[in-house]
Amino acid sequence: MNETQRTLRIGVIGAGRMGKSQTDLLRDMDGVTVTAACDLLPERANALAAAWGGRAYSDYARMLATEPLDGVYVCTPTHAHGDPALAVVEAGIPLFLEKPVELDLAKAGRLLRASESRRVPVCVALHWRYTKGHEAAAWLMEDKPISMVNLRWYWTRPPVRWMWEREKAGGQIVDQNIHLIDLAQSLAGDIESVFAFYNHRQTNFDEGFDNWDGYAVNFRHKNGAVGLCAGTYSLFPEIQVGPSADFALRDELIRVTDQGAARFTKDGVEEWRNEGPFRLGVNAAFIEAIRAGNPKVIRSDLRTGIRSTAAALAANYSAESGEIVNLDDFIRQRVG
Repeated sequence: MNETQRTLRIGVIGAGRMGKSQTDLLRDMDGVTVTAACDLLPERANALAAAWGGRAYSDYARMLATEPLDGVYVCTPTHAHGDPALAVVEAGIPLFLEKPVELDLAKAGRLLRASESRRVPVCVALHWRYTKGHEAAAWLMEDKPISMVNLRWYWTRPPVRWMWEREKAGGQIVDQNIHLIDLAQSLAGDIESVFAFYNHRQTNFDEGFDNWDGYAVNFRHKNGAVGLCAGTYSLFPEIQVGPSADFALRDELIRVTDQGAARFTKDGVEEWRNEGPFRLGVNAAFIEAIRAGNPKVIRSDLRTGIRSTAAALAANYSAESGEIVNLDDFIRQRVG
């Protein structure tokens, strides 16, 4: 660390699985420490704070009023993102926000207006945008017309029980496949319209499971490409069908996975592998934005995060209503 470089003081709201997972990645960064952790469960806040030598809180308003913080992570459960995120922004502190932004897009709109009026940077945890695979795919696809996008992520019941409830987590498309939807919007351009069919408890009868278990979504991108997104919660935990995004171009296929990117042509296959921990890039960008005072290094800002969140929520709405959803109208009506 540069001798004149001040140590950045980070706070965490939501000290559970994701709060710990994200902040663990800060340990390899010079000049960064977690000085405060907040959680409704005192044992979680105490454990995370103790691991860093920080202070534990059960009230985020008190933490924000007490601690001098350079950045705050909000890693609460999905249905509890909006209020603490807005409190962080209104305190003028740079925000790292877990995805999706909010299940209530009106709250997301209030957060957006507050962040922009106060010029507070917000980084949404859409970490695929920061990988070598994404960089390679963007380079390979630059200015080329895209015919078809195919997104796939098959899974089992989520490991955290509140995610079994669609009212709290939004279902798999919102909670998980949002990463692929965001990847598609980044590489193939904004989605124009959404249409979806879902199954509800078609195969799953686990006690407490109140969610869709099969998801089939169609997209049309503004540039004319058509897209598919498939997901399921119905499979067994050991299933090894990981996330993938295929982009069909003229005489070539670009595939992006959590391992990297590959280009398929008549001449064979070329590969570009991701490097380091999968979520390191988004965390490094957030810290750099704070350190340098340069929010432009954030590739997943709040407007980006809201659009990808809205695309996933539009799929839920379409599945329930049977309507084709124009995404711009959907955002305008709900975000404001």
